[in-house]
Amino acid sequence: MLHFDLTGSIGCVLTTAPDELTLAISSVVNRDGAAPRIAWILCVAREPLLRATILQHLREGDLVRIEGEIEQRRRQVGDLAFHSVGFIAQSIERLPPPDEGDAT
Repeated sequence: MLHFDLTGSIGCVLTTAPDELTLAISSVVNRDGAAPRIAWILCVAREPLLRATILQHLREGDLVRIEGEIEQRRRQVGDLAFHSVGFIAQSIERLPPPDEGDAT
């Protein structure tokens, strides 16, 4: 599996299955020669302790750092095969807002 590390703001937290939470994270993407833009990434939290932490301690708008694994997915519909990836969160950390971090 591939590893990912993402910093962004929580847009919303959805209960997508009895044993999963999905977080919509907005993150600024910087590319050489292009203006920065906002990208939305969906991250799935499956581990019970991680889900509890998210529900009890994090809110929409919080700046967070998420680490996890990129999971390859394949779905067959008739003769067509659809390939995609999923971002599976393994840890999440609340970060101070940018104005608080600049004060130190």
